[in-house]
Amino acid sequence: MSELCGVCNKKTKDPAKCKSCGKSYCSKCQSPSTKQNFCKECVSMEGMISKK
Repeated sequence: MSELCGVCNKKTKDPAKCKSCGKSYCSKCQSPSTKQNFCKECVSMEGMISKK
């Protein structure tokens, strides 16, 4: 079953969930600058990522 990516709105079979905003996102929308589960929108907003 496919879900929509919360960042690009395209269908994805295996979405991850952003640890900061909670959106589901596809592999293309994961931030390349971290190895953690953060979408590229949260990483681009300075100070958005929780330190938990």
